[in-house]
Amino acid sequence: PTARPRATDDATARDARTRARRTILGVDRATGEAIPDWDECAEWRARAPPSAETLGLLDASIFALALPGVAELLLDPVMGAVDTAFIGRLTGDGAAEALGGLAVSTTCFTFCFKLFNFLAVVTGPLVAAKISASGGRDSVEGRRAAKKTVGSAMALALALGFATMGIMEVFTDDLLAFCGASHEALLNPSEDLLPDADVPTMKGMLEYGEDYLRIRAASLPACLIVMVGVGAFRGLLDTRTPLYVAVVTEIFHLGLDPFLIYGIGPFPAFDVAGAATATTVAEWIGAIWFWKLMMDEEILDFQSVFRLPDESNDDLSTLVGGSTSQLARTVLLQTVLVRATSTAAMLGAAGAHQVCLQAWWITLFGLDSVAVSAQALVAASLGKNDVPGARIAADRALSWGVGAGVLVGVVVFLSADQLPYLFTNDAEIAAQAATPIRILALLQPLNSAVFVGDGVFQGSADFDFLAKAMAISAGGGILALTAAGQMEGASLTSVWLGMATLMFGRAATLGWRYFKDDESPLYVTPSECAVYYDDLPSVDVDFVDVDAKVSKDETTKPR
Repeated sequence: PTARPRATDDATARDARTRARRTILGVDRATGEAIPDWDECAEWRARAPPSAETLGLLDASIFALALPGVAELLLDPVMGAVDTAFIGRLTGDGAAEALGGLAVSTTCFTFCFKLFNFLAVVTGPLVAAKISASGGRDSVEGRRAAKKTVGSAMALALALGFATMGIMEVFTDDLLAFCGASHEALLNPSEDLLPDADVPTMKGMLEYGEDYLRIRAASLPACLIVMVGVGAFRGLLDTRTPLYVAVVTEIFHLGLDPFLIYGIGPFPAFDVAGAATATTVAEWIGAIWFWKLMMDEEILDFQSVFRLPDESNDDLSTLVGGSTSQLARTVLLQTVLVRATSTAAMLGAAGAHQVCLQAWWITLFGLDSVAVSAQALVAASLGKNDVPGARIAADRALSWGVGAGVLVGVVVFLSADQLPYLFTNDAEIAAQAATPIRILALLQPLNSAVFVGDGVFQGSADFDFLAKAMAISAGGGILALTAAGQMEGASLTSVWLGMATLMFGRAATLGWRYFKDDESPLYVTPSECAVYYDDLPSVDVDFVDVDAKVSKDETTKPR
């Protein structure tokens, strides 16, 4: 921000210099005692807010990073929404079970897939650091350094992807049962047997879920390749390339779905299995294209991926070690989502819950694009040891995020009765989903603030706190969902009130860390804030000891 104009009054200037000489971090230098009710940072911040020029440049940076990231973030939820829309239009006996089977199987897949989102979160900053330290994106040394990092990330992605795919194939039934799928098939009377005999003549939720998950599991390695690609190009400060890949991938998916689900032309109808096949083929197309683009950028080759680890290359250990907290956080969040799906299935509302989930994922990832901007801008400021600058960027991203959340919430609330028909033509399922979607709409401003908060603390590498905060929030969410499943007269609305408990918990913990916790990496000491905002740099350096720190455990700490 631009400095406040100098005080023209000599007495005012002398008073400012005297105060600067006498106070460091709220301590009277003459006596060593704390100055009561002293909040220097708040005073300076009120005096000199960021200039309009500063905010304009900051807004341009936020949008430049956020807008291309919207489509890239929306790739996976849009694929799920398209599958839901096509399956939701199946008619006849078993249509509701097909949608319910899709719900539990996509929840299982998402749980496994999201466990590894650290591949993008950690790879991006590592690539950016290597590029910056080695001469920039266009330098040979920069690309060579980035190649080692991307190669290590890709080797980890392939190992995790194929191993998890095998586990999903072997334990398909167990995973689906964990997510709430029923083992009961539909029964219809058979005229060929005894009059009182019933035999399974149609698939139930479990069978449809098996059809989808066994095929979709084959796309997991491709998803992790894409994740590394996204992280690598973010490290190059390029969010457009992931956007192009996402758009082309979804075009293939959208084109294949109706042929493989409904059976058009020479293609037989595969219903849920057809949706899984279309999605898997499209995701492998995206993965292969990402691999080629990284090779074209000279940040990936086969040697960097398939080499044996050596002691001189610590990238793999950095990736693994830096991702533990992020993995724990993801497991906790996905556990809540799985619990919500299983509770909805127990209440007989799996199909309607799937409709609500698709609306949830699309709005989530759309609003999360602002969090991507916050993550990058906060990391850039902290890399220059500019904590106040990081807070200004975070404040601005938070303002845009909440504004976007309000806008999205209004649109979703007003369309709550019509929105379910994008995913199903079953009037009963649509009616079940309407009230939960209104709850989802009311949560949008809060959700957006939470997503930006996640991005801020990811940008500051505060992963340990994020894991602890998620543990507290997820605990409350699971308790609420458990109670919802045991309440008399519970419905899908009860499930989404439980989801609201999760989001309120996340907002409370992130807000405390950002606004109240002086252990936060974004905590601004009064001396930092004073020098940053006001005219204290005009005072002799000897009198403004910016490096002076008062222990956080001392009683002289300013309030």
